[in-house]
Amino acid sequence: MRSLAAWSARWPGVVAGVLAAAAVWATSRPGALALQAPAAPPAVYRVATTTPAVALTVNVVWGTEYVPRLLAVLQREHARATFFLGGAWAAAHPDLVRQLAAAGMEIGNHGYAHRHQSLLSFDANVEEITRASRAIELAGAPRPTLFAPPYGEYNRTVLEAAGALHLTTVMWTIDTIDWRPSSTPDRITERVLSRAAPGSIVLMHPTDRTVEALPRILAGLAAKGLKAVPVGTLLKTGTPQGEAAGPGGSRTT
Repeated sequence: MRSLAAWSARWPGVVAGVLAAAAVWATSRPGALALQAPAAPPAVYRVATTTPAVALTVNVVWGTEYVPRLLAVLQREHARATFFLGGAWAAAHPDLVRQLAAAGMEIGNHGYAHRHQSLLSFDANVEEITRASRAIELAGAPRPTLFAPPYGEYNRTVLEAAGALHLTTVMWTIDTIDWRPSSTPDRITERVLSRAAPGSIVLMHPTDRTVEALPRILAGLAAKGLKAVPVGTLLKTGTPQGEAAGPGGSRTT
């Protein structure tokens, strides 16, 4: 049987035409000749573990005045948490980013401009996440390894973008809903302590209500024998778990 090179040497026009037709056919049939894309890494909602620990997370794109107060409570109680920072916020407040990192808090990525990233293309997602990581690094913190999608919204494209950047997408087990004015410190505390168990991930924000509730939350966790740790530490204690029902829609986070 003649090789492609031999056929090309004898009938260059014919071979070129066949190759061109094949290229057109492949273009009109997306994925026909391409390898399958790798499966998107799942989002983590909790960790299956026997270690008596829960992860506290704080998403930060507003509430700047309450960030130092939350940090002070955590330091006083010898607790650590993961602060997921918006890139634009980190760029505007590098002093606070450095304070959080210096205090031993874990710094995560919360996108750059708090966009609805499930509506963006893969490339746009990569840009949003990359810009945020770069801003956090420029502010003086280590490059994040964790990503919390803005609004709690994600789809396969968001997960693939985060995975391509070697970031683990993190959701939550317990939502304090502390951004809602009707969420009093008592209600925030009850939401956490009534559901907290080994491997839980708790979502919070910098609000005055959260500052007031946090000491009670930490005391209640301690009473249940649970230690507050960053997400990265919790992930090392067991097996990450997703949510069987899927992403769960839009949330203000």
